[in-house]
This record gives sequence, structure tokens and C-alpha cells, in this order.
Amino acid sequence: MYDIRRLILLRDLAERTTMTAVSELHGITTSAVSQQLRILEDEVGTVLTRREGRVLRLTHAGRVLVDYTSRIIAALEEAESAVAATAEAVTGVLTLATFRTAQSRLALPVAARLMAENPGLRVRVVDLVPVDSVPAVRQQEVDLAITYSYSFRTRDLPLGLSSEFLFSDPLVLLAPPGLRERAQQHGLAAMRDADWITARDGAPSIVSVMYACGEAGFAPRIEHRSGSFAAMAEIVEHGLGVTIVPEMSVGAEHRHLIACTIANGSRQVGVTYRQASLERPAIAAAIRALRSIARPAQLAS
Repeated sequence: MYDIRRLILLRDLAERTTMTAVSELHGITTSAVSQQLRILEDEVGTVLTRREGRVLRLTHAGRVLVDYTSRIIAALEEAESAVAATAEAVTGVLTLATFRTAQSRLALPVAARLMAENPGLRVRVVDLVPVDSVPAVRQQEVDLAITYSYSFRTRDLPLGLSSEFLFSDPLVLLAPPGLRERAQQHGLAAMRDADWITARDGAPSIVSVMYACGEAGFAPRIEHRSGSFAAMAEIVEHGLGVTIVPEMSVGAEHRHLIACTIANGSRQVGVTYRQASLERPAIAAAIRALRSIARPAQLAS
């Protein structure tokens, strides 16, 4: 019988393509990864990987084995969830990943409710953006994650994961007084000559700015960069430019900066989890709590 730990190493190699990446993921040396995969090949009796330049690719036999590995891991977790569901109380540890602006709005209220209703349950909250939290759910490093995707971008989830929509977070333009009045009268196109504030290149939020401005017929002149929506609002407050951010990220002290919403622009907030874990009582309770707490936000949007 194949060793499940070696099968997981092969699966992770299929996704990450280098021994170094797999060793960093598991906290072991690359030589240990290589040794375990050689043992697996001896057990299987055929070659499972081949080198292409700097990366390793799976052979046909390797791909077949990885496909079955995903099913095996899901079946094991389904068994664990089914056994947990026979317990009379919700207990154990639940790890919930969340992006920064959903922490106070969703994650912390959910954690507080779950622990108040289930004294035997501990909830851990981890700050992760979706690009990191979705793989963490896949790797069973966290149990579920509050995630988002922008309305103009599609996102494919890895095999075995599901995502449930919670509510839509509109995108809004933040602008200082003079520009705010122009935007309210003429829309986003009136901002073509303004200085813009965005995140670094490659961040999902800068893509939202570029897309919205492109739809309005211009390319934004980016003068300021920040990795924090709150800091972007501060820059707008000082009259140095304009920006587009999700409405949920705008604190009470900066609500007066909102000039208008962005047509067809929103951030879709949801919860991502492993399908095989859905019967686990703590997971089911967390999803119910998220639905309940998110409902007012959905009605307000």
C-alpha cells in the first residue's frame, strides 16, 4: 500500500514543479523530498517525474497517481468529518483565514459567536489574502477562508474546494472636495486628468482601477502607491489624488470622501472551504454564522 505522505509530496510537486518549493512547503530538506519520491517510484514500479529545464513534470503514471491522491485525501477527510458529526458537541480547533478588511466586519464577530455558542470550540483567526488563503485551505493549513474576487475577473478553484457567495462589496471612487463634485456630476471620466493612488503592480486592486478607468475611456496617471486602503484614503484626504477602493474598506472617518460607485464594479465576498469537510460540525457552524452576519451587509449593498 502506498504511503499517503509520499503521495502528498507528489501532489504538491505537481502543483509547485520544484523540489525547493515542496521542501519549503513541508519544512523539510530538498534531499528528503527527493528521497521520499524515489521510494514512492520504487513502490509504484515506474518513473513518476521527468525534468524539463528547471522544473519537474509528472509522467502519465504520475498524473494518474496524483488524481487518485486527491480522491484519497478527500475520502479521508470525509471520514473524519462524518465521525466528528456523531459527537454531541462542537469541539476542537477551527482555523479561519480572512483578508484584512473583512476581519472586523466578518471574521471576529463569527469567531466570537462560535466560541460563545460552543464552549468546547477554539477559533483561530489568520490574516491572509485570497491568493494565499485558498492554497492554505487546499493544503489543510486552515479550515476555511473568507475570500473575494473582483466582478470583472474569473477565479477557478482547485479541485476539491468550493466557494459560497456571501455579499457584494461595491467599488467606490474616493476624491477630495473639488474632484468629488466633478465626479458626482460627470462620472469617472471626469477623473482622466487627476493624479491616481493605487496598490503595487500585480495587486488585485490595481487591476480594478485599470479596468474601471479603461471602461471610462482613459488610462490613469499613477502618482502614489500604497498597500493599504486606509493609507490610500489618507492620501485622498490630503488632496493628493483619487483612488478606487471597495466600500467595505472605507472607515467612518473617510466616508465623506466617497464620490460615486463604479458602474458594474464590485468585490464578491465569499467563504471558501474543502468540500470533504462540509459535514464537520465546526465547519457547518462557521458557514451558518458567516451567512447570518453577512446578511445585513448583503441587504445594504
